[in-house]
Amino acid sequence: MNNNLILSTFFVAKKTASKIGIAGLIMSAAMLSQVSQAADNVATTIPLDMSGMNITKHEIAVMQVLSEICPPMLYGNQKQRFYKSYNVQLHELMPSLEDPKAAIQYLSTQQDYRQILQGIRSWTMKFSKSENKALCEDLANAAL
Repeated sequence: MNNNLILSTFFVAKKTASKIGIAGLIMSAAMLSQVSQAADNVATTIPLDMSGMNITKHEIAVMQVLSEICPPMLYGNQKQRFYKSYNVQLHELMPSLEDPKAAIQYLSTQQDYRQILQGIRSWTMKFSKSENKALCEDLANAAL
């Protein structure tokens, strides 16, 4: 996966410094959680064919949390654009999977992923509603 794809996925808030801060913090939380998990020697392999992909469960959890918190904050066309952008990003992050959403559903049944997901949810909710909404709007307005 190239750096542009990573930036386009998690740093969609590149237009203003505060929005970059939000995206950077979300990505930092994913990485810190991953380091903490590795320190505990917990296996983080995904029992799916994810060959050719360079994505972690933490990055998947960030995307899942965005899919949970963003739609209620967006209206009309914004919500439709968010779903379209979200789906494009999932396919770019997991190009060898026919149905990335099914992979996320499967992961949601795995104890280690549920712990990661809960950590990302808790961390994301520490941001103000306006900060999370700004990130969601940026994802909805991302150029596809």
